Amino acid sequence: MKKKIINLGYKILNSRHLSRLFSSYRLTWELAGITRSTAMDAVLRGVKSEEEFWSSGEKVAAELRKFVNKDSIILDVGCGMGRVEKFIAPYCKEIHGVDVSGKMIKLARKNLKDCRNVFFHKNNGKDLRIFPENTFDFIFSVITLQHLEKEDAYIYIEEIYRVLKPGGKVYLQFPNFLSDEVFKWFVNYAKKGSRHIARVRGYTMPEVEKIMRYVGFRNLSIEDRGEDLIAIGEK
Repeated sequence: MKKKIINLGYKILNSRHLSRLFSSYRLTWELAGITRSTAMDAVLRGVKSEEEFWSSGEKVAAELRKFVNKDSIILDVGCGMGRVEKFIAPYCKEIHGVDVSGKMIKLARKNLKDCRNVFFHKNNGKDLRIFPENTFDFIFSVITLQHLEKEDAYIYIEEIYRVLKPGGKVYLQFPNFLSDEVFKWFVNYAKKGSRHIARVRGYTMPEVEKIMRYVGFRNLSIEDRGEDLIAIGEK
């Protein structure tokens, strides 16, 4: 039954005609969050169990912890169900997660109800205006910007810069368009006529560097990890 629900959701999202119905990020991710199972699969496509889902979050958190200390105030852009927050919370002062989906936020709050320094916020899907400038010591976003139109992703990156404290660091993940897997997704989207709002958009390293430097980030490094490009910078 779980598999049927998940497959139905993706058929809807990939439909040439029905994708127009879900032409907003909010509606798309609200649909994905209908059940706990569909939410997990939407965040991490093909996940087979809760154990695997949370294990993936722990792996991401292990890498991010080197940017964090006990006084850090952190922001996760596109927090989903709190997959990463769970494993960073013990190492920082506060961690805030934002997501466009109220259903995802509800699941995240339920999952981390005992974590006193974790705060989840539903945002408008356009910017980070709910936060004042110079608020966070560290901001990260993984498997989120890839689901936005590039123009919208750019606005978010500008907003990330705005709410980051001077000297604060950022960690952003982008799909590598030149990798075989990401390029294959692009070809499949093209041939199927799929234009759904949450499709994965690939980036090249020069694109990421151009955007990050234009926004104002310094001490920039971009690492090619095969399917992913990881950009680390400082305000």
